[in-house]
Amino acid sequence: MLIFIIGYMGAGKTTLGRLLAERLNYHFHDMDEMFEISTGYTIGHYFEKFGEAAFRLKEREILVNHLGDLRTVIATGGGTACYADNMVLMNQKGITIFIDTGFETIIKRLAGKIHDRPMLKHIPPEKLPLFIQEHMNARREFYSKAFIKVDGEEVDLEMLVDAVRSANGPSDADRSANGPSDAVRSANGPSDAVSGQLTGLPTLSGPPDVGR
Repeated sequence: MLIFIIGYMGAGKTTLGRLLAERLNYHFHDMDEMFEISTGYTIGHYFEKFGEAAFRLKEREILVNHLGDLRTVIATGGGTACYADNMVLMNQKGITIFIDTGFETIIKRLAGKIHDRPMLKHIPPEKLPLFIQEHMNARREFYSKAFIKVDGEEVDLEMLVDAVRSANGPSDADRSANGPSDAVRSANGPSDAVSGQLTGLPTLSGPPDVGR
C-alpha cells in the first residue's frame, strides 16, 4: 500500500508521516527532501532560479516516479495536491490523508520560518496572515478530496492506523502487476463513505510540530 500525507505548510505532514511509517513498518519519503536530492537545489533556490511553474513540473515528475513504490508513506509538499492531476493520481494509487491544522496553529508554526517558504517570503508581514488564510482556504478544495482527514492538533496513531486499513487502498500486488499507470481508483476521488472522516470513526488529530 502507498500512503500520501497532504496538507498546508506547517501542518505536520513530515512528522505524522514518519510516525505512521514507523507504526506500519513502511518506508518513508519526504517530497521536499526527494526534490532537493533530485535537483541539487534547495526548494527556495529552485523557486528563485526557475520559477514556480518549473518547480511544479519537477515536483509532479518526482511524484509520478514514486507511484509504484510499495509499503511506503510519502509526506508531500504543501502544494503537491493542488496542481495538475496530482490529487487524482494519489487517490488512484494509494490512500491520501489530509492533516487539517488550524489557521492559528499554522501561523505560530511558520513564525520565524517565512524565509524558508518561497510562497511566503515576499509577502509583506502585515499582509501575511490574510494571505495564509486565503491560501489555505483555496487549497482546501483539493485537500478535501483525501480519503482520510485528521485534525492537526493531536493524533491518535492507533486510530489512524485502523482508518488507513479500513480505507483499503490499492494492494501492493495490484500495483506491482499493473504498474504506476494503471488506474485503480475513480478519477473523481474518494466516495462519500471514505471522504474526509471515515464512517464510524471520530476525526483524528495530527502532531503539534512543524512539518512540510
